[in-house]
This record gives sequence, C-alpha cells and structure tokens, in this order.
Amino acid sequence: YDVSPPPADFSSDDDDDDEPPAAITGRATHTTTKAAQQSSSDPRPSNWQGSRVSSITLQDGSVVELGASIVYEGNRLVVDMMKGDPTRLIKSKPGVKQEGGGTNTNKKAPSGVGIYHGQEQWLLNTSPFSTYPAFLKSILTPLYFLWRYNIDYFRLNSAVKQAIQSFDLIYDLLNDTQHDVTYFQSPMDMWGAMGLRSLAGISFHDFLDGLGLYRDESLELGSDGSISSKGKNSWLSWDWRKWIPGMGCLRAELVSAVTLNTYNQDLNQMNGLVGLVAYVPLGEEIFSIQGGNHQLMESALYQSRKIYDDSTCQKTSQQQQRIQRHQKKITTVVASENSIELYENQESLGKFDIVILAAPLQQCRIQFLVESPMGLDQSVLHDMPLGGVVENLDLHDNIVDDKSSSSSSKNATTNEHGQHLFASSLPPSATVPYTTVVTTVVSNATLNASHFGLKDDEPWPRSILVSERGKLLEGITTLTIVSMEKGLIKTFSSETFDVEKRNTMFGVGHVVEYVQVWGGGEENNGKYGGATPSFGGGHNSESLPYLLYDGWKHWGKYVDSAAGDGGPALYYVNAIESAVAAIEISAIGAKSTAKLVARRLGLIRPRKDGAGHDEL
Repeated sequence: YDVSPPPADFSSDDDDDDEPPAAITGRATHTTTKAAQQSSSDPRPSNWQGSRVSSITLQDGSVVELGASIVYEGNRLVVDMMKGDPTRLIKSKPGVKQEGGGTNTNKKAPSGVGIYHGQEQWLLNTSPFSTYPAFLKSILTPLYFLWRYNIDYFRLNSAVKQAIQSFDLIYDLLNDTQHDVTYFQSPMDMWGAMGLRSLAGISFHDFLDGLGLYRDESLELGSDGSISSKGKNSWLSWDWRKWIPGMGCLRAELVSAVTLNTYNQDLNQMNGLVGLVAYVPLGEEIFSIQGGNHQLMESALYQSRKIYDDSTCQKTSQQQQRIQRHQKKITTVVASENSIELYENQESLGKFDIVILAAPLQQCRIQFLVESPMGLDQSVLHDMPLGGVVENLDLHDNIVDDKSSSSSSKNATTNEHGQHLFASSLPPSATVPYTTVVTTVVSNATLNASHFGLKDDEPWPRSILVSERGKLLEGITTLTIVSMEKGLIKTFSSETFDVEKRNTMFGVGHVVEYVQVWGGGEENNGKYGGATPSFGGGHNSESLPYLLYDGWKHWGKYVDSAAGDGGPALYYVNAIESAVAAIEISAIGAKSTAKLVARRLGLIRPRKDGAGHDEL
C-alpha cells in the first residue's frame, strides 16, 4: 500500500491542528523483472496480488503488460496526464515487440485479429490481409467487417457514438467548480446526469436486444455452461444470412470476444454500460505507455509535486516534501471524533483529516473501525458504518401505533452506540468477489498451427480472441503474439495451465516467464483478489457513494462542508467500478473524489445552486 500524506507541519492560516490533512491508501503499483520474482522493493507478501496495472521486464528488455494493457486515444484524463510528463510517458504500440534478433525467423509476422471458436474453427481471421500492401490492407479490413456484420455493425457503432457523446460531457462537468450539481456524490449520480444510468442496470444481451441485433444462440453456451445444441433460428423465422456467403453474427462473435478479452465475462454477465465501454476502442487508436502503464501512477506523484513546487503556496520548509510516499501495509483504520488514524498492525502511521481508499473494498484487507460516538470507553471499537446508517423502523412503528404509550421507547432497539440508527448493508458491488483472470507470459514458444487449424506457412493473427465455445474448449480468453521471432506469447485465461496444455499450445521448448493470478481459489487468494468487478448483468451496478464515512455527521456534529471544516472523512475512489472498470474510469473516479475533498477542505466551493441533476 502507498500512503501519501503531506507533512505533519502542514502550513495554513491556522497552524494549531497537528493532523496532516489527507492520506491515500491503495494497492502499490507493480513492476518486476524476469520470471516469477517480485522486485526487491515490493513490500507485498507473496500471496498478495498487487496493483491491477502492472508489467514485467524480461532479461532482453521486453516489457509485457500483465493487466490494464491498453489506453484508448479518447481517454482525455490519461492523455492530458501524458502531456504533463512527455519525457516519461511515451506512447508505444500495445502488445508488440519490435522484431529482430530472434530465432524463429522463418515465421511470417503476425497481423490483425482472429476469433477462435475451438476445434480448429475460426469465426473471424483478418491475418490473410497482411500479405497486401499497407494502404490496401487499411481499406480491405474495414470493408471485411462491414460485409460480415452488415446492418448490425452500423446499429452498434451508432449506439456507441451516442454513448460517447453522453460520456464526454463528464469532462466539462468535472472541471466545473461553480455549479453545485457538478459535485457528484456517487457514480450513480454521475451516470444519471449523463443519461447512462439505465444502461448500467441491464445486461449487455438485453441492451443488444433493444438495438435489434441478430442473435445466433448456436454460437453461445447453454445456461449450464455447456455447448449449445440450439439451431440458429426457430422454424418460424427466416434467416437470410445463411444464404449469403461470409455472413456472421456480430453479437456472438466480435462483441462476445471483446468482452471476454477485456473482462472475462459473457454478455449475460456484462451490463450495458461496461459492454459499450469494452467495444469503444475497437478500430480506434489505442496505445500503451513505453516501459509499462504502471508509470502513470508514478508520473501522477511526480506531476503533483511539480505543480506544488512551482506554485505560489506558502512553503514551510525547503527540505520537506509537501507530498510524501510511504510503502506501508495498512491493516486498520480507526475513526474518532476529530481524526482518522491509520495502523500497520500495532504501529500507528499517523492521524489524518481525510483518508482516501484507492483499492476495492473486497481486496484491501483493511479493518475499518470507529470509536463510540457516545463518548464512552475509547478502547471499545465498533465497525465503521461504510454503507451509511438507516433509522430503526421498529421504533417508528412503535411510536405510530401508540403515540401516548411511554413503553414505545422501552420496546425500541438501539444499536451499539445507544442510537436509534443502524448501519446499512453494503451493496453487492462492494462485497461480490472480483472476476478471476490468469496472465501467463512464455518465451521461446513455437505455436502449434495444426492445433488451431492453421497451415504452417499461414500467417497468424497478432491477437487471438475467442468465442464462448472457444473459451470453454481452449481455456483461454486471449492469446497475444508479442514477438513471433522470440516466441514471446501472452495469454489471459480463467485458470492456470498445466504442463500438457502449455506444451500443446506453445511446444515443449517454451519457457514460462511469469504467471500472475488475479483472484482464483482460496489457494490463490481468491477471497481478496481479482481482475475486474463481477457486474452480474447489471444486478451489481449500484454503487457506494464517494464519501464512504462522514465522521462529524456520524458523531452528530455535521457542519456545512463549504466552510472547510467538515470533520474527518473516508473517501472511496473505487466506488466508480461498480458499473464499469478501466484506467480512464479510475481517473474519473479519482478526479471526482479530489473535487469533493477540495470542497470539504474549503479550497473550492460552488457559487451557483442547482435544482438537481435533471437540468444537466
């Protein structure tokens, strides 16, 4: 975990308060060198998975992303961050190692994308276009997609464009500090203002049904996870596609393959919003950060320090950094009346006005506690009501039934603080385990062409995605050829490969460079790990608020936060992941949280009230 507090002698107009204003706690960024070894500077225990934005550097200098592999050119916050640190954050082509100096020089360079259906069957393969000149290839590839998916291709692309137009409004609203309605208290408020909240509450299949996209159930798995035996359509409907050569099913092929690649979830498990987000980068400009995407977080610390150093803010000491970074394993957070204290086991790491949790609640392994608001024994701690509090309805019923009865208060139940308020339960988005993904990196691989139904002299797709059946039969969700000459391959899967499976795909001479398990069974830390949220087809999309715990409101001393004196508070950046997860989404959640924190500290404040989010 990283704790990044300002120094204890924080300078302001009033220096009587000794608590540092803010701390951020979350997963440490992760980069490592060579096979299956954590870097010596990484404090994590071996059974902690670490940041989902991570990479490895092999002995030949190749950098391979283990998770969060790509950035979309339309991700404005990430792109703006890159502009602020151009010497460190340099674009590179994702998942590709420059060829040259390898051993498999007889192989044709891989190109394009393929969708593998298992048992030597391909639903889509654009690699044959690699033999054409570049200008002709750039024309033929999109024409091929138009031919294969026809009107459904236009329908989905039109829906994506509309969603992007709505989504892009968020950037102007995040920068607006003048209007009260732009201070979103929760991600659901934000999606509602964008007109996208309803998408988060339905499955992607249901959304595609609404668009009228063709559905071929013979390409999907049955409800029990087995290969479907259903025909393409019932006898009552006429399928004109089967009479035209080359026609495909956009939903079961391209869309399903993209969601399995990005989130390891099918269209029934995805909600409509995250499904569109997964599809947006298709055919658009994408990139990775040279040296690894984890450098985005390193650069964020560098840029924040630089902004402060270049500012006219009052500096307390030339020797002391305003923003500090400490690698500590936070185990306990304890809230009192005036501050929040962080602990690593029994060691206190300091008291803070604001604490920001930048890791999923399911994965953070932190115990959140609070002292009794009744001012009783401070050594007796209680669970922090992270889901908020609700009124005791039994008390309300007693009072309504017999207003004149003095026994109503005797029959009423109070919580552990002696109050008639009780902690609300957490929504599924904060309790359901994240989806398991296993990243495997091998070198010196010789891909088995016959196993995949390809000829030895036939070019391979650079990226091999799979259908639902392909995932079931092959056990992978993605296979990326990073370098054919070096035999450098990266795969995503739901489980680790045994030796026989690896030899079948990669040849007996392959070398396992690294295996990263995100989640999995108990032996793989499945209770706390995972790669992406389990969206539950929209059933798990309801989010927690960004303000997870409001100390003074809980203690009955809430004041107007616009005055900059709102008491201790715990904020939760990852609340935004309930409906959709991506690097840019995390950046949006971070900026939304920062805006709320700045308002609470009195650094910014709205000047214009609004009637509500409907006006947006």
